[in-house]
This record gives sequence, structure tokens and C-alpha cells, in this order.
Amino acid sequence: MKASKLLILFLSLLFSWGLLQAQVMRLGVHASLGYAWPHQDVLDEGLNSSLGIDLNLSRGWCLIFDFSYGRYQVESRPRGLQKGTIVLTPFWARVQHRFLPDRNISPYLFVGSGYVFSRFLMEELLTIPEISVSQKVENGWGFTGGAGLELKLKRENISIFTEAIYISRKTEGITTINDLNFGLREEKFKVDLSSWQIRVGFRYFY
Repeated sequence: MKASKLLILFLSLLFSWGLLQAQVMRLGVHASLGYAWPHQDVLDEGLNSSLGIDLNLSRGWCLIFDFSYGRYQVESRPRGLQKGTIVLTPFWARVQHRFLPDRNISPYLFVGSGYVFSRFLMEELLTIPEISVSQKVENGWGFTGGAGLELKLKRENISIFTEAIYISRKTEGITTINDLNFGLREEKFKVDLSSWQIRVGFRYFY
């Protein structure tokens, strides 16, 4: 928990420093399509997408606000998630630095943090009539970092990019068992939603 607070403080300082360094700010938008390889072997690989806003600062710095959507199949695991589908919709804020901002091709690095909303759709579990079982995954903070390459296409307004991203997100799942004979009880377990991702997309600056 302490490490999370320190990282959030560090990112806040970076954001503040970037705003102080800004001389000419340009607003842009981006969209991308990606593919994810989750850490946990019970989560299948899958496509994801993102939309967001870019605030281009001076000296190669940029603030990125990104909304992502991913939907992944889940295989059952003893004392863990049962068979179903998990939907992840994280909101990310990140600091990005391009190393060659005046060139048509520029590599960049980024780091950020965000809030990850998780919705688990469990397939129907066969039990005796007196017992019903449901599961959910807790929402919470996650962290991201990675590298990318941007190619300007026209008058510096339009560019395409590709990114290699690491997402770090560990949380808890909760199994709720409603037994008509013995009452309601909950069981908690660990869930690792971390993944590697590759994305391809475009940016447009006004």
C-alpha cells in the first residue's frame, strides 16, 4: 500500500512539473486496438481497445488520459474464479516523453496509474437447489508503463503509433455462497489481472 501511495505522489509531481514546463499546449485525441497476454493462466488472451485525450506539452512531454476496454474468457480454477468472462474498463493517466519530438519518427517512454473497473460474468454453476453461488472481482488501482514508436503522417497533426505496455493489477475476488440451510457466507481469493499488451493506433492534434 505504501508503494502505491509513493507512486501516485511521484506521478502527481511529474504531472505538475510537466504543466510548469509547458509553453505551447496542443490538445489531441487518440484511438487504438491491442492484444493482451494476461499473467494468470486461467485468463485467455484477447483483444482490447482504447480511446483518450492527449495534452501535448513542450520539450517532448505529453499527458495522456486513456479509457480502455477488454473482455477475456476465464477458465475455472479451484478456490478461484469459475468459468466465465471478465470485462476490464480501466481509466489511465500517464506521463509520456518523446525523445525526438521534432522528427517524423520518435520513440517514447511512459509511466502512469489508473483505476481499473472489473466486472465478472460467471457462467451458471450447477449446484443443488438449496445453494446458489456468485462471484465478483474488486475494483481498484493499477499501474502501467511501456515504450512506443510514433510516426507523423501529415503536417504534424496526424500520427500513427505502436506500443508495448505492461499493466500491473492485483486484486481480490469474492465468492458468495447462499445456502438456504446454513445462511450466507463469503470466501476471498487472490486475482492477478496483470498483462503484457501490444497496441497500434493513431493520434490527431487540433
